Amino acid sequence: MTGGALAFLGVLLGTIGACLALIAGYHNDLGALGRVPVGDLSVILVGLPVTAAAAGWLLVGREPPALARQPLQ
Repeated sequence: MTGGALAFLGVLLGTIGACLALIAGYHNDLGALGRVPVGDLSVILVGLPVTAAAAGWLLVGREPPALARQPLQ
């Protein structure tokens, strides 16, 4: 779950940063940025966090017994 949340935050911040950089670079001719690849962006925004959460769920192991919390006596 943590991997999915971190992946979503990374994708969201990266997408926003890339959009701001493109707007800053093309500030004289914003018409060149008219076509936004909504399909590709939505696949990235949804697919990457879901993949990260699924990989974390599948690959997570049990906590080693030495690190596990000891029962109270």
